[in-house]
Amino acid sequence: MNRTIKYLLLFATALVAQTGRAQTAGKGIKFFDGTLKEALALAQKQNKPVFVDFYAVWCVPCKRMAKQVFTIDSVGDYFNERFVSVQVDAEKADDVAKQYNVQAFPTLGFLKPDGKAISITVGAMDAAALMEAARVAAGEAEGFEQLYAQYKADDTNLDTQRRLLLKAPTFLAAQEGMEAEKWVTRITRIYNKYIAAKMGPALINKDDYLIMYNLGGGSRDDKLRIIDFISANLDAWVKVVGKAAAYYVVEGNDDIMEQMAKDGDAKYAERVEKVRTDYKAAYDMVGADAIAPYDRAKLYADAIYHLYKSKDVPRYVTAMTTLFQKLGDKARPADYGKAAQQLYYAAGSKLTPAQHRQAIEWVERALKDEKVVMSRVNYLVMLGDSHRELKEYAKAREYYNQGYAESLQMANMEDAQALVQMTIQRKLSALELLEK
Repeated sequence: MNRTIKYLLLFATALVAQTGRAQTAGKGIKFFDGTLKEALALAQKQNKPVFVDFYAVWCVPCKRMAKQVFTIDSVGDYFNERFVSVQVDAEKADDVAKQYNVQAFPTLGFLKPDGKAISITVGAMDAAALMEAARVAAGEAEGFEQLYAQYKADDTNLDTQRRLLLKAPTFLAAQEGMEAEKWVTRITRIYNKYIAAKMGPALINKDDYLIMYNLGGGSRDDKLRIIDFISANLDAWVKVVGKAAAYYVVEGNDDIMEQMAKDGDAKYAERVEKVRTDYKAAYDMVGADAIAPYDRAKLYADAIYHLYKSKDVPRYVTAMTTLFQKLGDKARPADYGKAAQQLYYAAGSKLTPAQHRQAIEWVERALKDEKVVMSRVNYLVMLGDSHRELKEYAKAREYYNQGYAESLQMANMEDAQALVQMTIQRKLSALELLEK
């Protein structure tokens, strides 16, 4: 069973109005108090490049960067020594925004003192990504596109490929639209070529593990090839990256096994069999439940297969009830939550009232021990949806309101908080219509 639960709370995105930009005095990046033109004039005098944060007052990721990234002392120490930094409200400085093609927020730019762009990146960055971009702009590190140029000049150099692929996730995160699709295609081609060339003892190192972990989510066959390779060399991998290697095998196999079962592919049973044969050492290393890994995998995968293929809800409920009995106090909140989630995803419109009650029982059990606020909010919304389907509108409203109240604790997750609250408000509005 997968170790995580993902319950989709919303089906639309929204812009949330927020005003003001906060920054703790005396910490982090010291932004120049003036226009970009004035900042460039100062940069020419000091012979420094310029870092510019193009923002909008309603932009939640901009606000988050201002609070959580720009205020970090180590970030400030680096930027304050090497750059003149300035923030520009792009909606008030329309000419400047057009000059640098600012169309989304935040847009982060590094400019030469004469105003020519060194790099322009769209999208929020964490501290590590921002520091990497700054080092490239300062000439202290190689940029992704510089490495790509080196690769084009010699596409057989494995060291260049390695450095390029290590930087690829951060670079891809900043791309959008057609540019993103273009680079994904290029990087996938380089990745496949690199892994094929190094497959063997040379691949067993930390850098290549990171490359596979971050970029190895391609086709099923490609992922299985890596899983099989790590499993066959598990002892060597554990010496390099610890138990992470075993988790890669277990979680990868679990994900593929579950997806095959959902797809109605009877060959999911082959993945189940691997749990007690080829991958046994990895499953044993991950940790013991009250039930053997093979028994757990078979019980769960068989249940998922019959639920999705033939909508056999009674068989699924019986299997999951048996699984939870065997797990006892080893069952985690996510196990219960996911059991209910699968039930609704596969057969939501066909569930009987008794089956809705079973889903509610599982989610309540998940909620009892869950500590993570986002997961608690998810479960509360699931309970609201379940009671709404049973036409128990007062109970549904109670859970929606509780979910909204708990979402107030998500102050450090502004994007998620805003979208969750909007979704709950829509559900409450829809509930009012049903109650009339």
